[in-house]
Amino acid sequence: MHRFMGIQESARRLGVEEERYPGDIPVITGFAQKTTHGGTLETWQALLEGMSGGQKFNVENYRTNIAAPFQDPYEGSSKTEQKLWSRPTALAVSLSREAAKMSRIIGEDGRLLPTINARRVGLCISSGIGASQQLIDVKDTIHNSVDKKTDKKKDAKGGSHDVGPFAGLRLFPEQINAQVAQALGCSGWPINTSEACATGAAGIVEAARLIREGKADIVLAGGVEDVIHEHPDVTMAIFAGLRGALSTRNEDPKNASRPFDDKRDGFLISSGGGIVIVEGMKHALQREAYPQAVVLGYEKSIDGKDPTNLDTEQVARTIVRALKDKETGEYFSLDAIFAHATSTKAGDELEAEAFRLAFEEELDNIPITAIKGALGHTLGAAGAVNAINAILAMKTGNIPPIANLKNVDEKMKDLKLVTGKPLEKSLKIVGAFAYGFGGHNAVVIFGEYKADN
Repeated sequence: MHRFMGIQESARRLGVEEERYPGDIPVITGFAQKTTHGGTLETWQALLEGMSGGQKFNVENYRTNIAAPFQDPYEGSSKTEQKLWSRPTALAVSLSREAAKMSRIIGEDGRLLPTINARRVGLCISSGIGASQQLIDVKDTIHNSVDKKTDKKKDAKGGSHDVGPFAGLRLFPEQINAQVAQALGCSGWPINTSEACATGAAGIVEAARLIREGKADIVLAGGVEDVIHEHPDVTMAIFAGLRGALSTRNEDPKNASRPFDDKRDGFLISSGGGIVIVEGMKHALQREAYPQAVVLGYEKSIDGKDPTNLDTEQVARTIVRALKDKETGEYFSLDAIFAHATSTKAGDELEAEAFRLAFEEELDNIPITAIKGALGHTLGAAGAVNAINAILAMKTGNIPPIANLKNVDEKMKDLKLVTGKPLEKSLKIVGAFAYGFGGHNAVVIFGEYKADN
């Protein structure tokens, strides 16, 4: 009894709420993205125009010498922050602040407003690869440091003393969430989910789940990736080792990424990120924030089979589960599909087959687009970027065309692919899909927000 009373006193003193928080309907109240084309609006405009960000990106001695890089993610950060943050972390902080500003949960100082309960603000921001290449810098420092007095190379023991205090904080995968939390002042439930190229979408799934379960009022979620600015030769070698993964269209980088095209030969690596603010609907409306979209459904799975190719039946099951209304048990009908479509021979074909299994005859009437023709493949960020542009399509009534799709593969001619120009259509419900190596699958279904939702 005394022990119980002591805990009660601790709860009161620490400000730990005793009541159980009810779950809520997850909505999106803010979002931000950065890609090879620029920020949120620049990226959206490029998609509508079918512009490609592919360019020469010389990495000597490799079959692939093209990519879709982006601008410096450190813009606006201090010298100390630049030492502390890796490029993916810097991008995550920048996009989080931009999305939070849209959501109106931060002030001019970039930190949570006093009216927002920081202990109820969670984070699900991750990267598929992160800053892992910087391990090479640490190794080089240990084994190649030079004594300034003697101008001779130090031994490994001496070189290890030259490893800076921020090396680990730049490298460790959990630091993306941690540094965003410190920058904005969040102290709620964190989830670090690295799920290959499904990472960004998987973060949104986990965020929606936290809102549904009453674990948070607000969650910053998404993915960031930048693997072609530091040791790009390593990145290219790793992906080139996966035969058929990368496009080798070195003389025509603008047309290298071509989802569903009969001459597609692999994806174009790019840098980018997408962050959304997932919030409980009641919480958002109480503070007079406007929901940009409702998260109607979400689902994740893992195939447990092929290390690189989709299990079409498992993907189809994941899609169908996400389409089931959690309130009524009925299934949503989609007005548009934002496919993962990496532009690999096998990947696009298997995704098309998964759609056929999931939607059957309904697929004949669902427009399908794929944004990697314009953006390249942002790897761990791809699912979040796809989700943001699906929301923008729903808000504007425009489905972007698939860039570089010149001749549809014979095996995909039954699909209603959006080509040439944007398709104008009233969109009430859209689906964003993401898959990753190892069999990771993530699906998010967004619905139009109405005051009577």
